This record gives sequence, structure tokens and C-alpha cells, in this order.
Amino acid sequence: MKFLKFKTKKNKILFFLIFGITFISAIVLFLLSHIDYVLVENPVYEVNTENTLFTLFSQVNVGNIKDQDTLLDTKNVGEKAQDITIINQLGIETTINVPYSVVDTTPPDIAGETELSFAVDDDIDILSHFTAEDNSLQKVSLKIDGDYDLTRAGEYTINIIAKDESNNESIKEVTLKITEPIRPTMASSSTSIGATYYIEVNRRQNVVIVYSRGQNGNYSNIAKVFVASTGAPGSETPLGTYTTSDKYESLYLVGNVWGHYAVRINGPYFFHSVPYFTKGAPWNNLEYLEYNKLGQGASAGCVRLAAADAKWIYDNIGYGTTVKIYDSDSLPPGIIKPTAIKINENSQNRGWDPTDPDPNNPWL
Repeated sequence: MKFLKFKTKKNKILFFLIFGITFISAIVLFLLSHIDYVLVENPVYEVNTENTLFTLFSQVNVGNIKDQDTLLDTKNVGEKAQDITIINQLGIETTINVPYSVVDTTPPDIAGETELSFAVDDDIDILSHFTAEDNSLQKVSLKIDGDYDLTRAGEYTINIIAKDESNNESIKEVTLKITEPIRPTMASSSTSIGATYYIEVNRRQNVVIVYSRGQNGNYSNIAKVFVASTGAPGSETPLGTYTTSDKYESLYLVGNVWGHYAVRINGPYFFHSVPYFTKGAPWNNLEYLEYNKLGQGASAGCVRLAAADAKWIYDNIGYGTTVKIYDSDSLPPGIIKPTAIKINENSQNRGWDPTDPDPNNPWL
């Protein structure tokens, strides 16, 4: 084996000098070209938040991130990846692909009042009083949780629940107040100005309530309470607010029968007596089986009354009187549903209405 031999000491020094410079240069070049960084492990960002490329790194010891203030795409929930360019100290660029996740963990924000108040039979859409927004800018569903009855006066506690597409929920507690139907004042409706009375028909209770005006001008005094038969299932008396018009002492009805003391509520719907099989005096051919249904839905849509009650409306209710028809499981405070007279089906007098004021009425 032969070893490299230097002829002179000068050559030996020159060799080591060149070797040292080359080695140091190699080390310097390596250091300048080196990139040293640490990525965030499994980076996760909330949807629609501002996060830059730089936030994907926990450390950048050597090198620079190109456009490090560029915002990441967090508009939608899901798994994503971002190409990032890192520049070493020699200006050489290296591109890496960094995955990250976008999630939605924020519940929707519900806007709306914490207390709502309606009257029985109002056209009520509770959810229309609330809106909800989510940071994901995606669809939010709203629903109501809790027991309440829009047809019964009372105070109820309900929850409005908003849920986003990531199943985040928020809850808003709401007090729901249901009051008795609002009765008009003298000047609240042009059709009611000067009217002596105002009438309510509670379909569910089959009760007619007649109000007269109080000293304050409101229809607040209870003048009459009648038991009735509103429309049978499938032939319901229409809900709404109407004004009376025509009157007929006798009226031909569906089913080839006749009503006594008829007052038009609206269109084909009237207040009238329980039907009779024949027309005119003596009114002694009553559908007594239908009479015994007073207090329950039984008509073809009209509001049936005992003869005396139908006559009272016929005699006292003027043209243009407001009639409000609504549903409620309860009656206003202080009002008790009248008990209807029952006719013995075997009675010889069964063809007469027991309340008919006709002096020939054998019930009197």
C-alpha cells in the first residue's frame, strides 16, 4: 500500500487548506439549503373563521413560508388540504401539501322575543317570530318543544330549538300567553259601528255568547249565552269573522227541511232553529232527534239553536252585527255552558220545540 506523499511542506499545507475550504463550503451550503419546520399535528379549524397558512406550523426554525398570511379555506365543513411553498435561505422553493379539518362546533344563534302573546283563534305561527343563524351559513331547522294549546287561554312555557347541519343545538325558552278572543270596540270595525251586540260562536264548545257594550265602549257585558249545534265533522261551521245580514222567518235547508227564525251569518251559513220536517205554523214537526244533539256538532254548517234562542237573535240582532267563530276548549271566565233540554222520543209532544213561545206549544 502506498501513501500520498507530499514533496514539500508547502504542498502539504496547500492541500489541507483547499480541503478545509471545500468542507466548510459544503457545510455552509448544506445549512443554507436546509429547511427546518414542525407542522401542527391534525390541525382543526372552526368553520368560517380566519386562519392563515402560518397557523398550520407550530415552529419554523429555518426557512420562510411563502405568502404566509394567506387565509385558509374554512367556508365549508370537511377534510381539506393546502399546498404551501417554503423558501430556504438560498431562495430555492419547496412545496408541501398539508391536510387540515374544518368543523362546526358552534350552536346556532336564535333571535326573537322571550315572551309572545296571542288571542285564542288568532292566525298563529309561532316559529315565524324567530330566526336562527349559524356560523356555517348552512340551513338551520327550528322546532317547538313543550306542551301548549292555542285554543285554550293560559300561560305556557315552550322551548324554541335550533339545530344546524352539524347537529349543534341551541335552545331559547319562551313564555307563550294565550288570551281570550279580543272583542272589538264600538269603532274597531266599520261594520260594527252602532251595533248593539257582538256575537262569538265557540265551535268546540257549541256555545253562542252575545255581548253588549259596556260603559267603556267595549263589548264586555255578557247579554246571552246559548247552547248550540255547529257543523258536524266534515261539515264544519267556517272559522272567521263575519257580519249578519238577511233574516228569514222560515228558511229551506239542506235535507229537505226547514229552519225557523234564520239570520244569515255569511253566505249559506245561518243562525236558525233546529230543523222541522215541514214549513210554517204550527211548527210542530220538529226533528226531535236532532234537537237532542244540541251541545254537540250536528248541523250541515249552520249554527242551530233552540227556537226561543233563535227567535231572540232574529228579534234583536241587527244588520251588520259582528259574528266571530272560533275554536277553544274553554269558555270565558264566568260563563257556563247551558244544559240543553232533552225531548222524550216517546212523548206525544216531541214534534214541538220545548222552548217555542207559541201559545199552542203543549210544553208550555
